[in-house]
Amino acid sequence: MNPLPPEGYDFGPAPGHWHIDPIHSCIIFVARYLRFGRVQGTFGDARGAVMVADDPAASKVDVSVRAASVNTGVQARDDHLRSADFLDVENHPEIRFTSTRIEERSVHKRTFYLHGDLTIHGTTRPIALECEWAGEAPDYADPDGTYGHFFAGNTQIRLSDFGVGDGGPVPWGDRLVGDVIDIVLELRVQDTDPIHFLRQIGHVS
Repeated sequence: MNPLPPEGYDFGPAPGHWHIDPIHSCIIFVARYLRFGRVQGTFGDARGAVMVADDPAASKVDVSVRAASVNTGVQARDDHLRSADFLDVENHPEIRFTSTRIEERSVHKRTFYLHGDLTIHGTTRPIALECEWAGEAPDYADPDGTYGHFFAGNTQIRLSDFGVGDGGPVPWGDRLVGDVIDIVLELRVQDTDPIHFLRQIGHVS
């Protein structure tokens, strides 16, 4: 089944409750490191929901990310990022985004700004994500029972806005980690709760 989009739109999820699919979604961050380099990482544990309204501009998004799921591919570095020097996951285990409004950019290009409140390290700041609806398809494992839509998004944040440490200065100038962080999102939302499938494949207990 292909749920119909809101009236007047030829794309996007139908009004109702949609679930973020953590298996086919990715939260990517890119940071300056040692002044001249870049390091890319991901957060691997994100849960959330999208409530699509009859008026798409009134839709709501709520996403929570387990801060300890940060992964740059180097265990020692990831442990340092989880420490009180940076994310301090013991005291601030959750990163959360809650939308406040949607601003249409172009119906024909299927793009929009998603405004909302981002909480990191216990501090909440407003951000805006540049988003695009990328396409839709039935679920590969359950094509007759589950349907999904794909979105892409990006923004920039500053560590200093959220009270996150930067590792301190390096002898050749600047800081261990640059203040500006690039965020890239690749998200899939689906019309069924993914928890049963996640348990079936052993992704969650």
